[in-house]
Amino acid sequence: MNKSDLERLFVHQLNRVNCTKGYLARNLPLLKEKASFKNMQLAIEESLDDVKKQQQRIDEMYELLGSKASDEGCEVVKTVIEEAFNLGNNAGKSTIMNDMDIILYMQLIENIELTSFRMLTLIAQFMGNAQITHMLTECFDENVDNDNLFKMISEEYLAEKAGDPQ
Repeated sequence: MNKSDLERLFVHQLNRVNCTKGYLARNLPLLKEKASFKNMQLAIEESLDDVKKQQQRIDEMYELLGSKASDEGCEVVKTVIEEAFNLGNNAGKSTIMNDMDIILYMQLIENIELTSFRMLTLIAQFMGNAQITHMLTECFDENVDNDNLFKMISEEYLAEKAGDPQ
């Protein structure tokens, strides 16, 4: 595989992450309003801050490669994310069920992004682009932190709602 093919592959995968980040930037504030647990709202806010930083890095990656963002190939990612944010239809759902759905979907999205950043980092390494590899590592690390944060929030939330079993 030559460098041009690697760059096309990289941009194709980057477009998917870019779509995800754009959707999150637009919709995380709405999700934050649906969460009833203050620490969950703060975690969503922190995740949104990271999304904005990652969008800046992604824009810089496109620039470095002389490429433009595209929505091509984003259908699957959009479907998963739209399902995650379709929490407005919570008729008959308890607050705890709604909040746990939010946490579940936030962790699913984080894990999709982790896998994407891992793949992009591998491609960037084969391209020999240390600057992009470094930016992707920063994005990956932020997503690991967010995934751990949502895990901690879910444990805290359940302990509060169900009582600490210890």
